[in-house]
This record gives sequence, structure tokens and C-alpha cells, in this order.
Amino acid sequence: MIKNIILDVGGILFDDSRQNIERVLNKNCDSFFKKAYGNTFTNCLLGEMIVQEHVDLLKDDENYEDIKFLLKRENLCKSYPLIEKNFNYVKELKKKGYKLYLLTNITEDSFNYMNETINIDKIFDGGIYSYQEHLMKPNYDIYELLINKFKLKKDETIFFDDKEKNVVAANEIGIKAVEFKSVSDIENNLE
Repeated sequence: MIKNIILDVGGILFDDSRQNIERVLNKNCDSFFKKAYGNTFTNCLLGEMIVQEHVDLLKDDENYEDIKFLLKRENLCKSYPLIEKNFNYVKELKKKGYKLYLLTNITEDSFNYMNETINIDKIFDGGIYSYQEHLMKPNYDIYELLINKFKLKKDETIFFDDKEKNVVAANEIGIKAVEFKSVSDIENNLE
């Protein structure tokens, strides 16, 4: 019986899609999307660099202003908005008695914005955040860290992520994991 639900953040609770970014900027972002969220951004996700340092490295890029807008802490409400419908559904899961956890690759800026937006401690029983642990999904160690830290039983736990590689890794270490496309993926796997 499932007692614990682990959720990723981007793509489930907050919209990190390319479509949202293009809507916000009102332009195609092919020319800079990979730069904005590329190799040095990974260092931000690992807590080895702050987002502003990453943005500063791109100051000579022709798309610097767009990149800066996307990643600026004050603009995350536009470039990384809460998906209200999904969040309301998650709150209902809490009311039903499920223990809820977060496992996400996230920068410190995004974490702080997320916490201010949804007050993590009111809804979630705990979480593991890449920038704090200096580990990222799909590294097996980050899943094991969450399981061990919160003393979860793998056979009572299910994980939802919008990225297939993260789902595969969780399944490989014995955590039932499902690729998230909509809340029906959660509903169908809790029946």
C-alpha cells in the first residue's frame, strides 16, 4: 500500500516548459534556451555557483537580456509559474493522509521562490534539493538519500517525475516511479 508520494517540482508543481518561456517572452527561444539552462546552469543546480554568476558569464551573449530576464529571481513568477490545478490536487492528497516529499534538481533562487509561493513545510513532510546536497537526479545517491533521511519503505513509496531518465533511475534502485504527464498519472497509480 502506498503511503509516501515523492514529487519532482518542475513540470509537476511549477511550469518550467519551453512553451511557457516562449509565451512569456513572446518569441522563439531556440537560440538561447540551451545557454540559459546549459552546462554552467548545472553548477547552480548543484549549489556550486549562484544563478547570478551563471548569468554574468553570459553577459556577452546576444540573448543576454532574455536570459537575464528568465533567470532573475524577481521574474520566476512568470518564467516558472505555479501550476495551480496540480498544486490543489497535491493538497488534496495531503488531506487524504499521504506523506508528501519533494525530490528536485533546483537552484537556491528557485527553491526560495517556491517556498515563498507554496510554503513547503505546510504541505510537504520533507524534501531533498540538489543545490543543498550537491547531487542531482538521476544519480542513484540522491534517491537513496531521501529514502534514508525520511526512513521511507520503498514498497510504500511512489515517485513522480516528468523526465524519463529520472523515473528509470528510481525504478532501477527499487522505488516505484512513474513518468508524470498529468495528475491522472498520480490518480491511476494510487488506485
